[in-house]
Amino acid sequence: MKGVVFDMLRDMVEEQYGLEGWNAVLDEAGSEGMYVSTQTYPDEELTSLVNAAVTVTGQDAETLIFGFGEFMASEFYQRFPAFFDEADNLVDFLYSVDQIVHMEVRKLYPDAQLPDFTYDRTNPHEITMHYRSPRKLCWLAEGLISGSARHYGSFIEMNHSPCMHDGADHCSIHVRVAE
Repeated sequence: MKGVVFDMLRDMVEEQYGLEGWNAVLDEAGSEGMYVSTQTYPDEELTSLVNAAVTVTGQDAETLIFGFGEFMASEFYQRFPAFFDEADNLVDFLYSVDQIVHMEVRKLYPDAQLPDFTYDRTNPHEITMHYRSPRKLCWLAEGLISGSARHYGSFIEMNHSPCMHDGADHCSIHVRVAE
């Protein structure tokens, strides 16, 4: 996992719980918390920090990871507005994630290990994103979708089934934008 993800997790925890909250997460995880955004760190390090944040904040993992995804969407817009600005609406943006956004991320971070998405798009207001990743961070993907919807001013309904956490080989996240 790239250090930029760890930096964003720190920023979210500090924003919501202060520096004391982040230090408590680091203590709970037994981590020094020093990350370079372009470096790659073991996935287990992020898992340890998330588990520690669950303990420190009292949130369940699904809620915390979803919220982190929403936070990341806002951060990504601030850092990479062109990714969002090239799409006219949320569904077009989501459809571009694997072919355009992830391609650009790979240019910045050639060794990034990104999830794989395939899509079913039935109409201009609906898309089903089929998510595959050994990390099983589908709740993060949901949060990123929700945070991206805010950017576009879209109200969405989201359905997540099947899910890898229930034994499926992939997750399907269906997004419908209210008209």
